[in-house]
Amino acid sequence: MAAAFLSHYRLLGLLGVGGMGEVHRAEDTRLRREVAIKILHPEAAASKEWLSRFRREARLASALQHPHICTIHELGEHEGQAFIVMERLEGVTVRELIEDGPIAPSRVIAIARQIADALDAAHRRGIIHRDIKPANLFVTDGDHVKVVDFGLARLASDEAAAVASGAIPIASARSAAAAPGSGSRPLHLTQTGMAMGTVYYMSPEQARGDALDARTDLFSLGSVLYEMATGRRAFEGDDIAQILGKITHGVFVPPRALNAGVPRALDAIIVKLLSADPRQRYQRASDLMSDLVRADAPSGATPRPLMQATTATGRTTAWRRAGLAVSVLLVVSSLAYAWYARRPSTLTDRDSIVIGAFENATGNPVFDDTLVTALKLQLAQSPFLDIVQDSRIAETLKLMGRKDDERLTHEVVREACQRLAVKAMIDGRLAPFGKNYVLTVSATDCNTGEVLARTQAEAANSEAVLAELGKMASEMRTRLGESLPSIARFDMPVTEATTPSLQAFKAYALGLEERRRGRELESLAFFKQAIELDPDFAQAHATLSTVYGGIGELDRSEQHARQAYEHRDRVSERERLFIGYQYHDRVTGNQAEVIDTLQAWQAAYPREFVPANALSVVYNRLGQYDKGVAAAQEALRRSPDHPFAISNLAVAYRGLGRYDEARRVAQQGVRANAATVPTRRLLYQLSVMAGDSAAAQQLTWGRGQPREFDLVAAQGQIAMFEGRWREGESLYRRAAEMAQARGLPGNAAGQFAHLAWLEAVYRPGPDLDERVRRMVALGGNKEEGAAARSRVAAALGLVGRRAEALAIVASAERRAPDSTYVRAVLVPVTRASLALHDGKAAEAVQALEAARDTDIGGLGALVPLYLRAEAYRQQGNWTAAATEYERLIHHRGTDPYAPMVPLSWLGLGRVRAAMGDLTVSRTSYEMALSLWRAADNDFPPRRAAQAEYDRLAQGATSP
Repeated sequence: MAAAFLSHYRLLGLLGVGGMGEVHRAEDTRLRREVAIKILHPEAAASKEWLSRFRREARLASALQHPHICTIHELGEHEGQAFIVMERLEGVTVRELIEDGPIAPSRVIAIARQIADALDAAHRRGIIHRDIKPANLFVTDGDHVKVVDFGLARLASDEAAAVASGAIPIASARSAAAAPGSGSRPLHLTQTGMAMGTVYYMSPEQARGDALDARTDLFSLGSVLYEMATGRRAFEGDDIAQILGKITHGVFVPPRALNAGVPRALDAIIVKLLSADPRQRYQRASDLMSDLVRADAPSGATPRPLMQATTATGRTTAWRRAGLAVSVLLVVSSLAYAWYARRPSTLTDRDSIVIGAFENATGNPVFDDTLVTALKLQLAQSPFLDIVQDSRIAETLKLMGRKDDERLTHEVVREACQRLAVKAMIDGRLAPFGKNYVLTVSATDCNTGEVLARTQAEAANSEAVLAELGKMASEMRTRLGESLPSIARFDMPVTEATTPSLQAFKAYALGLEERRRGRELESLAFFKQAIELDPDFAQAHATLSTVYGGIGELDRSEQHARQAYEHRDRVSERERLFIGYQYHDRVTGNQAEVIDTLQAWQAAYPREFVPANALSVVYNRLGQYDKGVAAAQEALRRSPDHPFAISNLAVAYRGLGRYDEARRVAQQGVRANAATVPTRRLLYQLSVMAGDSAAAQQLTWGRGQPREFDLVAAQGQIAMFEGRWREGESLYRRAAEMAQARGLPGNAAGQFAHLAWLEAVYRPGPDLDERVRRMVALGGNKEEGAAARSRVAAALGLVGRRAEALAIVASAERRAPDSTYVRAVLVPVTRASLALHDGKAAEAVQALEAARDTDIGGLGALVPLYLRAEAYRQQGNWTAAATEYERLIHHRGTDPYAPMVPLSWLGLGRVRAAMGDLTVSRTSYEMALSLWRAADNDFPPRRAAQAEYDRLAQGATSP
């Protein structure tokens, strides 16, 4: 075969494929030397942008003559094919080195020094590489390093101009890597609108689409060194959005936590390189080189502390001053304690407190959010203190014109405290003193500004900060007036009640912040990270269970509720009550145990918001809507404008048929910016019922939201209710696809479960069995969620699929034999459905007796009530059937757009005609036909209702 030539270069073989082109081994026939040639991809050659970048790589790299930067020999073009000729390197990439596991620290430092030297040379010329990653770092014989591939390089001056002009858009997490299935070539090089660089090694500013400078390369180098030292990437995740979330928030496990063989000096270098805030990183590669030299010093040498900002000549004096300051501080703290300890109680059990900001003066981002979260959790153990909910503080800050992400100060929080008419606020500060940390926690009278109590402590290192803060919080409780017996009973050290891992707590705090901002789905990544760092972190498991439960992932919710319960000995008394409630709610399913636990919690913490709010949820499930209203109102009394309590109150009013009050409460939540997605869905439903154009506003609000699938499913439910089958099925399928794309297979399975149920009750026919089974299969045969399981079992029962239906029942009974849902909904509904299919109406009526106490609640969602009415009708017991149909119609508020509502009007028309009450019968038919007035022409229930109504009009006495 003839050799391939490119100009005067003979191609000898493919070396690799990159983002911009293929790299070939070649021979320069003129100079008789081996070289490497990069050839631009054919599909990219036609793009002016790609060609420009290709040429820019050669131009910028050729301008850098440095022993640790790959030498560029020529930029050429042959028959329209652009290429770059570069020195031929023998060796391996750092990517290949890492595949063998962690690299010895001395070798990591040696390689890092060479890379830093290369970057220093590039940065001095104003060139930013922007794609430092293991695959672009080549190690030749003798561990000589070469930095390659300047394909993403940009002059720093060009970078700023590009951002200012909008040429570099905000980075998109979805577009940071090639789409799956797009081909074997990993296109890490960006296209228009794509984030720069390979996602695992991006800097936070790259991920955000901000202007870049030399510090972005240093962050990426930190990610590479982390992987070399530990054998694992610094920022892992299930998807790109999760990875970028960790990068931008600086969530990673310190290298020494994964590999104890990493020297402290190297660990400190890597941690500093990975600072999320560029100001806290090395500002120049030369500074990094200096610390790498010190880290590589003989073991007896003592390197300069990395975070110390003194000069060499002033170092000793600085440390002496720091030591003196610590000594003076401790003396002052002791005197202050003695003075404060003699003060009378400052708060009563009628006062509330606001927990403000915790200033982090260390420059270490691991303490951002972490300390204030720890303080809240520690103080929340107290039944004496009434801590104002974050949602109320956030709303007050908005009224003050403050932005949601604005850093809080003592003065700002005090003003918010005054507006809320709260007695006191607590805030704190963490500052470095030499090698130690000093914490200060203060309680301030919001009106006068007087310091009511203050405590200070010293922590020997970063890992000791949480433990010291926990002790200070307990001390603060005493000074604020809480009794010693109360503190003795309700005071577990925060590191025992949560986690001893500072990084795990940081991830947990970030997750709580995401939830506070209403970003439930986004919070999942951080709670998962917390559990990865500490699998025994009970509170993280409990919170994950709550989030998963709220988005319809019931299997995952149950899993984490179990794990939280297994570790409940590691939590405070308050959290133990919460975990016990959650365990019975998600695992055993015994609603009586749930109520008992919540009432015990309420008794122990009479000022707590959560148990009252949770009780309203349980009462709504059981159909005890009057109690649901009372519990939700009590929750709102304890935490005004809380979004969950607003949602639960609106649901309770809706369940009672008090639709105007339900709308008023939901709209109040919207105005207060405290409306959850379920509140928006409820408001959408009630607006459609009232014929209000405001319904469209809820759909507009939902577009692009993480839980948009909920509102899409709400549209599908209304379409199905009105008999628009094709549109409804399309919307349900779309909701399932959106949920699946969000990584929520349980929610998606629930959408198909509803479709299976709708097939069974709406569309009889010879192929009904096949259609129901197809819908069930599309859900992946998952048993996610109470509603999904009962719908699937009922649908299978109605088409006579006995074995499959009873298998669902048997599985649920094994899994949760004491579950109220299993005993009062799943078992009776499944057995009644099978009995109806077999024509055994009496058996169906008998089976449904177990559901009678809960059949108007959210657990049963009107299904038991409808099946009972159908059984009585099949039995010929017209009066009993009419009573059940009318009862269902009266309780439409349980699920306003359930298909059973128009079907009950149809059933009522039939039984009233059989009873000879033709006036009521005709009215009932007219109601059903009115609800189906927009139905598809071939919608079976509408066609049947119209035919039967027409016969009545012609004088027939029965349909």
